[in-house]
Amino acid sequence: MKRIITLLAVALTANLSIGQTVFQSDLSSWASGDPTDFFGPVTSIASSNVTEVTTGATYGTSFANIVNATTSHKRLTTQPFTAVPNTKYIIKMYIAGNADIRVRAYDASNSAYVGNYTSYQTTSGTAVAVYTDSVTTPVGCTSLSYIISLRNTATLGIALDSVSITAVVGPPPPPAFYSPKTIYDVQYTASTSGDSPYEDSLVELTGVVTGVSADTRTKGYFIQDSAKAWNGIFVNDGGNIPARGDKVTVRGQVKENFDNTQIMSVDTMIAVSSGNAEPTPITATSATAADEMYEGVLLKVSAAMCVDTVVRFGEWFIAGTAIDTLMVDDLLLSTTYNPVLNQGYDVTGVMFYSFGNFKIEPRDSTDIQQSLAVSIEENSNDLNVSIFPNPVNDIFTVSGVELGTAEIFSAEGKLVQSFSLNYINTVNVSQLGKGVYILRIVSDNKVGITRFVKQ
Repeated sequence: MKRIITLLAVALTANLSIGQTVFQSDLSSWASGDPTDFFGPVTSIASSNVTEVTTGATYGTSFANIVNATTSHKRLTTQPFTAVPNTKYIIKMYIAGNADIRVRAYDASNSAYVGNYTSYQTTSGTAVAVYTDSVTTPVGCTSLSYIISLRNTATLGIALDSVSITAVVGPPPPPAFYSPKTIYDVQYTASTSGDSPYEDSLVELTGVVTGVSADTRTKGYFIQDSAKAWNGIFVNDGGNIPARGDKVTVRGQVKENFDNTQIMSVDTMIAVSSGNAEPTPITATSATAADEMYEGVLLKVSAAMCVDTVVRFGEWFIAGTAIDTLMVDDLLLSTTYNPVLNQGYDVTGVMFYSFGNFKIEPRDSTDIQQSLAVSIEENSNDLNVSIFPNPVNDIFTVSGVELGTAEIFSAEGKLVQSFSLNYINTVNVSQLGKGVYILRIVSDNKVGITRFVKQ
């Protein structure tokens, strides 16, 4: 390759020209068919599309030939290097060939992308060209990888001959200022979007830990400073593991993580004290719990019946007197809980929002208690009674018994309807409101009990 240098992107200005090189590779070191300095996190290009060429290198003994002749971009990522938060880094690459190229950074310490991709730059010709760009590391970032995104290469590929990354040397940035706020300040919003008015702000919050994540994919903990709505929040923090009852002060950035208000990019967690009383759970129902104001708040839903035991990723459903169902999840549980269909439960937990659903998150087995309020089987279930259809609109048919007496109870155990059964067991419940009900039948001194949902 000819050694001709052409500037493709923004040139380094004089005050940025002095720096400390933190990553440098001339693509001369390879192992198992891959350049040892690359194929870091979030790489998506196939190993077979990055090959070593040992003749014609401008720098070192080899260069990489990269092929992605499609219109969809592929990522080649550097191995992580130690980074300093709030620091500007300059990437410089020597390239020859035709392609669309852009860059982005990846915060390997927090498993998060940094900023957005730069605009595509188009390279052309066989002359070696230099591409430069920059990124500033976010709060809490201590390990960084650069992403080289490319598309529309020539069929034979492009040559990547050298990559260097330099930290800009200059006056140290001023320390980040974290504005002291209450959790209510951060959480309360009148916006229908539910987004925090302090989104992207650096804040300092203090609260008592009410739950700690047991899920390695969602690391963090909940803190709360009052037993009121809008007074709890999830701290997305993979570096600290406090205990329930710890009073902590957290400094971080307010983010809307898939519509869930969280504290992310945690800079500091200070343990103020331990063994504090947790806020008293707020009483809610399956209908009222799923609300933005309870996001991150400790709740208790009583006398709710399990209406779906299909445990997908630890999730199951309960319903109280209203027809609304509430998802129960296992984010904070060390083992998955297996509920009993049609059993009544009192469930205590912290309200969370993920994958488009509000979920109550019990902390341990004591947060899930079988409830007698919706379990009126005081006698043995001698009759195998069932109804169809279930859920019910207006009319259902009873099977398993021909003669006897029947009673319908609300989920709280209140008698709302009674009648006699004959050989045609069709029951009209059009007068009942929506909700969960219990049907109790007595025939020949035997008892049968089942539940149904009125739509």
